[in-house]
Amino acid sequence: MTIRPCVSAPVPATRAWNGTLVRSRFFDALSLLLPTGEAFLIETLESWRAAFEPMPGDELGSEVDRFIREEQAHRRAHSLYNAALIEAIPSMQPIAERANAITAELAHFGEPMKLALVVAFEHLTAVLAQEVQSHRFLLVQDESRAARLWRWHAKEELGHRHVAVDVARRVGLKRGTLTLALLLATGYLATDLMRYTFALCRCDVHAGASRKTMLVDCVGFALGAVPSLMRMSRHWFGLLLAPSRGAH
Repeated sequence: MTIRPCVSAPVPATRAWNGTLVRSRFFDALSLLLPTGEAFLIETLESWRAAFEPMPGDELGSEVDRFIREEQAHRRAHSLYNAALIEAIPSMQPIAERANAITAELAHFGEPMKLALVVAFEHLTAVLAQEVQSHRFLLVQDESRAARLWRWHAKEELGHRHVAVDVARRVGLKRGTLTLALLLATGYLATDLMRYTFALCRCDVHAGASRKTMLVDCVGFALGAVPSLMRMSRHWFGLLLAPSRGAH
């Protein structure tokens, strides 16, 4: 699906809750991707739980249950977040629906690859969560509702980042499958995150934001994010070097 230019009637530009509109839109774009992605994670691990029927008292079974509960909470929270975003910018609705198409594509993979993709996506979100918690460039440290949501989400991602990896280890997921899944997940996430961020910024310009200011903010964000990208790149390899632990 091609992301078309913003053609709806102009709407007031929303507040730059994360320092600048560009940095805010980066996280807004990520939120658009999350609900259906989280549904994919939940459905895949529920399928594993049904197939392997963990015995009562099985610690991993209990951890999977906790993972599912937390991901369901994330999905609900980001669905509300996205509804408010789409209400402010109705032309974002087709972009949000694009995520549904991606999830449908992932559902066609076999069970081993779907589990590997769960591990890969969880690793990527944990890498980003670690950066958000440890450094202040990507996410401002204020008490806005959006910032609090992202800090809560990051904390829970780090708390259950090991679960999908432990499931993969129990079923004997092969390293080659995991490597391919990590490459696919990285490509999906990076490509759509950039496209959605650009689409949101374009709608801000359509709504009256200064094109020059947006461009300056974009360049500043890109340059300022270089240290974050370097740190996250190192952690990206952590899944392949130590698959039993995930991002660290």
